Amino acid sequence: MDTDNIDTLKKHPLQNGRLAYKLRHANVYISDEGFHFIDYLDPVAEISPEIDASQLTNEESVYIEKQLQANAKKFENQVNILKKHPSLKNAKVLDIGCGGGLFLSLLKQRGAEVIGIELNDSRAQYAKTKHNLDIHKQPIESEFWQKSYANHFDAVTLWDVIEHVNYPYQTLQSAVNVLKAGGLLLIDTPCRDSFYHQFGGLTYRLSGGRFPTFLNAMYSSHLFGHKQIFSTTEMKELFESVGLDVVDLHKFHELSFPYDFYLKKLFKSEIIVKILLPLVGIFFKIFKIQNKMLVIGKKS
Repeated sequence: MDTDNIDTLKKHPLQNGRLAYKLRHANVYISDEGFHFIDYLDPVAEISPEIDASQLTNEESVYIEKQLQANAKKFENQVNILKKHPSLKNAKVLDIGCGGGLFLSLLKQRGAEVIGIELNDSRAQYAKTKHNLDIHKQPIESEFWQKSYANHFDAVTLWDVIEHVNYPYQTLQSAVNVLKAGGLLLIDTPCRDSFYHQFGGLTYRLSGGRFPTFLNAMYSSHLFGHKQIFSTTEMKELFESVGLDVVDLHKFHELSFPYDFYLKKLFKSEIIVKILLPLVGIFFKIFKIQNKMLVIGKKS
């Protein structure tokens, strides 16, 4: 294991690094060890643990249903991944960053005992009321989880979450702390050693920074935006550093949002988006580019 790289992750993102990409919504830095991160932290300490139900407007509900949960197959796949391991019947599962709660709802229907963490008010309220789930608006690093739920869960999941958190090492260590011995930690996240990130880096360099292409869709200094994108090697080292045995790590193809969501991030013109939308649909039917990684670790 590269201990220098793990030390970087422990300190991230307040360590020194060189500016690599100036993007539309973020500045991306690279540490001496090669870790990619932005210079922004979410004000998590200022977030109230109380869910503000008034934030769940009709517009927010539509966004959750039509955008955030548009890829229903994705959530079924997540359930099927968990089903390959010990029976879900009465299994205790915590989903960190549960969004609108569809994954937990599907698990609950199959007999699992589920709890969710969601720091966004509208999504937390939606998951709580739409799916009748037990949702908490307190980060996994908080005393609430670390004291009351130590060594409690059979599985902890972070679907499309680790790229959003302020301190990924601390988040994973806190997640491991609430796992039983032999429990599973499951993560999927965008992969830096994939076509999209590498192509974005290439177009950025060739254009002198004028055309970052995919990079504009991969990093954001907005609240709960993408703060870091890991490589498969970094993620394996991170799992091992928090006491997990990696039982599975592979790349796969998955788009979490509809195609127009990504096109609007890449191009400012609605006309270009409308022209490209059918072509993109055809492209992805033919080419299944492996843009994400799935990592499963077992607590010793």
